[in-house]
Amino acid sequence: MKYIYTILSIVIASLLMGCMSTIKIASVVEKNKDGDFLLKWEVSPDVEGEIDIYSAMSDTSIRNFTPKGKKLVEEQFALLNPTGSGLREFFILKTSGVTSGIISNRVIDMDNISNFRDLGGYFTNDESQIKWGSIYRSGHLSNSNLFDQDKIKRLGIKTIIDLRTEADRKARPYFINVPKINIPIESGDFITIKDKILKENFNRSETILYMQNAYKEIVENNKEKYAEMFDVLLDKNNYPVLISSHLGKDRAGIASALLLYALGVPEYIIEEDYLASNNYIDPKKTITFSEPLTESLQEAMTALFSANRAYLGFAFDYIRETYGSIDNYLEKEVRVSKGKMIILRKLMLYNP
Repeated sequence: MKYIYTILSIVIASLLMGCMSTIKIASVVEKNKDGDFLLKWEVSPDVEGEIDIYSAMSDTSIRNFTPKGKKLVEEQFALLNPTGSGLREFFILKTSGVTSGIISNRVIDMDNISNFRDLGGYFTNDESQIKWGSIYRSGHLSNSNLFDQDKIKRLGIKTIIDLRTEADRKARPYFINVPKINIPIESGDFITIKDKILKENFNRSETILYMQNAYKEIVENNKEKYAEMFDVLLDKNNYPVLISSHLGKDRAGIASALLLYALGVPEYIIEEDYLASNNYIDPKKTITFSEPLTESLQEAMTALFSANRAYLGFAFDYIRETYGSIDNYLEKEVRVSKGKMIILRKLMLYNP
């Protein structure tokens, strides 16, 4: 997983044809250890002919994209040499008159930062697309080395939102020359939960129930903190932004889910992004234990390290039961008004 970047972008475009059908292009980009891009696609319904591939080193204008090559639609893949030496490249596919959205590598490989990925590229319910390179999410940065810090610099990140508690920040400080805004989410602290599981000898089921309750406490007890986060995101001068927590899956996971929801991203995509943390967290690199764990505790630790749809789903269900809807929660409790949502969309979407 360290040398492979897997990016899944479902790109939907409409084309008026005789039967008024909708052509869909599903595309996956993998960047291998040699820096080459493996671009895969599936077009539905089936069409014949060529698919044109365009690439660019910047997504600031469609004019930046130049022809990269052609393939037959039915081949469904192309292995592409990188155009430059940057951390990423951008692609557009076109076939049968349908042009895809912009596709890029979601995961930025870091030596010592887990779960570092871009929240860009997702499509909203009205088929707008989130800009690549505007907002990232990750685990804590305290183990970052010079190579990691150089990549953060090259990504142009201007603001780091650190959701860790004060105790965690003091225990694991980091020194990166980027403005940092501390917004501590007290509930759901990874270290506190881990210690409780070990002390009370939780099994897997008990850990899942405990995590569900932690997620409920996060959304209930930290509304003001998430309001602060959205205020940061409403300032165009703060972009690009990195949202960071201990593992980048719980507090940062909920923060990302709320942001994607506010932008109008479908819930099934929000869930997919949340669950993707399971691909980019290596427990062996994150924590060590002073003595071997029992089988029951090993299963409990697996539940702790996992992004589980039962956790995020429980939090969203709680919000709906308590506040009527996630929209009500965002607008009335987190103070993300419809006007603020419009501003967020203008800042973060290619074509709001």
